[in-house]
Amino acid sequence: MTHKDHAKQQINNTAVKKYFDNAQFGTAATISMMTHEFNLPPSAANYRLHKESETIYDWLAAVHHTGSVLDVGCGAGTWSEIFAERYKAVIGIEQSGLMLRAAKERTAHLSNVKIQEGDGRYDLPDGPFDMIFLGGLCMYLNDDDVKALLQALKARLNEGGSIILRESTLHEGVYLAQGEYQAIYRSVSLYHELIDGAGNLSVEVRRNYGYTNLVMAEELVNLRRRWLPFLPKNSKTLGSLTWWALRGTAAISFWAMPQVLSKLNICWPRIQNHFFRLRLVV
Repeated sequence: MTHKDHAKQQINNTAVKKYFDNAQFGTAATISMMTHEFNLPPSAANYRLHKESETIYDWLAAVHHTGSVLDVGCGAGTWSEIFAERYKAVIGIEQSGLMLRAAKERTAHLSNVKIQEGDGRYDLPDGPFDMIFLGGLCMYLNDDDVKALLQALKARLNEGGSIILRESTLHEGVYLAQGEYQAIYRSVSLYHELIDGAGNLSVEVRRNYGYTNLVMAEELVNLRRRWLPFLPKNSKTLGSLTWWALRGTAAISFWAMPQVLSKLNICWPRIQNHFFRLRLVV
């Protein structure tokens, strides 16, 4: 699908909300990290989160501890909790009832966090904020909504502030997942186009290898389900064995292999993930 063709497609926001409200086979935390359909152990999501935090450590460290943070589409509150331990004030916004309840429960012990119900496209607080974080929200928005949201977020940044996106990506082009689960997977170059369309923003991009590591495990689970159908489709034991086999060979599976595949221009796993740091051009 070309970018021009893609512009004609539409994400159904009601369907997106329904999916996250009604998703099965997992907790709000595993659903938020999209590990719930693969029987991977909780440690897999924790590993991904740890690696992701390491990837953008210096971006987070650039925000003063007295800073205020807005977490748009905060999911189960995982990143809101992390931010609350670093910064003075955090506001999280979430439209899914399941995720909203989980985020409030997760951060209930933190007095500097406020989790509120709302659609990030329409219900943004005034700010201003020192950092605004979107942990995988743009992939559930149409192009025009992404540009409009970025423009609205720009107006809520303090001087020197930043917007950080964490988005699932493709090597090239765009793919629209339709049906019960809806999402738009865009290439990094297409995200650059959308960011340019929002105007007056510089961009820094980093590959999210923590996400890649997790998706490798998910892809292996899918291969096992396809080629070994006599084994149970859903098995926590088999899911854990897959994960720990990769973790046990991490120097090869989680470090060397992604690097080599990238240099050879081999797109596996197909779905990747990148962090984008956006800052106002002065």
